[in-house]
Amino acid sequence: MSKGVTTTATITHGPEALVITSVNGDKTYDARTTRRAVQLLFEGHHKDAGRVALEQNVDTPIGAGFGASGASATSAVFAAASAGGIVGTAADIALFAHRAEIIEQTGLGTVSVVFDAVGAGAITAAGEPGKAKFVNVKVPDGARLVTACVAPYDKKSVLSSKSLNDRIGRFGREALESFLSDPTFDALVQEGERFSKRLGLESPEVMKLISLARSAGATGASQNMIGYSMHSIANEDSSGRVARALAGLSPAVRVDTFEIGARRAGVLPASRRSQGPS
Repeated sequence: MSKGVTTTATITHGPEALVITSVNGDKTYDARTTRRAVQLLFEGHHKDAGRVALEQNVDTPIGAGFGASGASATSAVFAAASAGGIVGTAADIALFAHRAEIIEQTGLGTVSVVFDAVGAGAITAAGEPGKAKFVNVKVPDGARLVTACVAPYDKKSVLSSKSLNDRIGRFGREALESFLSDPTFDALVQEGERFSKRLGLESPEVMKLISLARSAGATGASQNMIGYSMHSIANEDSSGRVARALAGLSPAVRVDTFEIGARRAGVLPASRRSQGPS
C-alpha cells in the first residue's frame, strides 16, 4: 500500500539492554513483534545495543490484517541497524523481522515480501527474506484500495490452530495454483475473494462492508487475512463513492483509501525522514 511505517531509532549506549517503543505517540502500546525483532537483530550480530528507543508512525490500521506488524518490525530493524552501525544486505537485516513475526505469531510471512517487493502479486514459494519467491502482476492505472477496519484482531489463537492452519494451507495452495494459471491482477483479486469465503472467518460486520463496497461500485471486495477488516478494489472515479458507503455503516469503522505502493523499504536520508514510510 502507498502508506506504511516510518521509524526513528535512537541508541543510548550503556549497561542497560532495553528496547522501548512508541507507536503513533502511544508509549503503552505493546509492540512485541517490533521489540523482539530489534532484540534478535542485536543478538544475531553480537552487539551490545544499550538502550534502543523506537518512535514509529504507522499510517495503516494496526492488528487488522494490513501487515502493520510486519511492516513495523521491518522498518524498526532497518532503522536500528543504521543507528547501531550494523551492516548487511536488506535481506540480512529483514530476516530478524521475519523471525520475530514467526515467534510472536503476528503475521503470515509478509516480511519476506514487504522488505523488497512493490506493487501487487502473490508469494509463490514461502521462505525467509531473499529466499521467498514473489510474482508481480500489472496493476491497472488508477487502481485504489478502499479499506474498512472494524476492530483489531489477535491472530495468535488462529495461527496456533492446527485444523485452521490445515485449511489455510489447502485452500491457499488451490488459490495459488489457479492464480498461476492466469497471473493477472483480476485473477489475484478473484482468488483472494474465493479463499476468504472458503475459510469462512468473516464477521457479520465485515460481510456487510463487503456488500456495501460492491453496491457502491467496487470491482472486488473481501476480508483481510486475517482481521475484522476488509479491502476493496476501486478506480479513481468510484473510490470516493465506495469510501462514503463504507463509512456510512458506523462512525466506529475506520475507512482508508490507498494507492498501490511503489516504494521499497529502506533507510531514508536525514533530509527526507519526515516525508514518507521507511
